[in-house]
Amino acid sequence: MSSKACILVVEDNRSLIRVYKRLLQKEGYKVLTAFDGLEGLQKAQERKPNLIILDVMMPEMDGYSVCRRLKRNPDTAAIPVLMLTRKGSLVGPGNLAAERRYCDPIRERMTGFDAGALGFLSKPVPAKELLARVRSLLWFGGFTE
Repeated sequence: MSSKACILVVEDNRSLIRVYKRLLQKEGYKVLTAFDGLEGLQKAQERKPNLIILDVMMPEMDGYSVCRRLKRNPDTAAIPVLMLTRKGSLVGPGNLAAERRYCDPIRERMTGFDAGALGFLSKPVPAKELLARVRSLLWFGGFTE
């Protein structure tokens, strides 16, 4: 039996998925990936990872909605969630409602915490900071190596 945690990374950017996966695997973690919120919800339900790293801005279902659904489900409610986003980023030209929602970094964090996330980092995330937060949230979630 492996003593390292299983981490689910939910991110629509395939390049970032590769970066996070390589970084986490180098530390010995088992890494599952999902490329959108629905796939992330399904894998979380099926595999019960020890931690979920969740992008905020994704097509179909944003990270806030995914996090709320995870926390409402008794099978996934206790899994710690670390949310990632681009600080002050805009979703796209001409989408004023979305721009207002995503351009305030403090509002983003508060929305993430209200959804049930335990951590929130801005992209690009330095590797050491990501790994430190991963270790901290795994410990908080009751996982010990």
